[in-house]
Amino acid sequence: MIPQINNNISKTFSAFGFKHNRNDHFFNKPKRDPLTLSGQIGIASGSLIGTILPLLIISKYQKNPINKLKYAEKEMIMLSTGSIIGGISGGIVADKNSNKTNKIHEGIFQFFNAVIPTLLIKPLLKLCALTPQTNNNKIKALTLLTGIFSGMYLASKISNKINKTTGTKNERHVKFIDSLANIDVISGALIMAEIPFIKKLGIEKLLPAIYLWTGYQSGKIR
Repeated sequence: MIPQINNNISKTFSAFGFKHNRNDHFFNKPKRDPLTLSGQIGIASGSLIGTILPLLIISKYQKNPINKLKYAEKEMIMLSTGSIIGGISGGIVADKNSNKTNKIHEGIFQFFNAVIPTLLIKPLLKLCALTPQTNNNKIKALTLLTGIFSGMYLASKISNKINKTTGTKNERHVKFIDSLANIDVISGALIMAEIPFIKKLGIEKLLPAIYLWTGYQSGKIR
């Protein structure tokens, strides 16, 4: 006997014997009002503050103006952490119609998504330098990109384990947008690899703006 089709797609799936392991809102996600202009401004302001403060600290100990800073793992982690914390904090304060727990979970995910791939950069460059065959720009770029995306997968596993300790059953999987958000890590990795055409583009001067954008994207999660 074919189960009766009803308007609730979740119940229809269950009637056919299918089960899902997500929460009750998997099929029927609660609708929220669009992010307001004040919410967007609050998130952007938080991300801006979270990006500027590390820049000022880096500028002080490097004794260089912000537009001439040198970026390595430490500087990249400082900037990514600051922008993410700033964006998430701004979102919690300004986005009144959001789920604060979701924002905190997203912050944990984005933190590891930025830090773990960044920590892989130097070991991968050292690996490429072992032989003349691998110590070239093409191989270095491919190795770094592979390492970064592998690091993103590892980061999602670690962050999901941490988030589950707070009682959530949902898992945050890596999405295509996360690859775009990690443009800061990719840009920093190519700068550290000292690939000539990257140096000519002067991407290091754009890194603060890229981190600002990633912090804003993190804070928009509702």
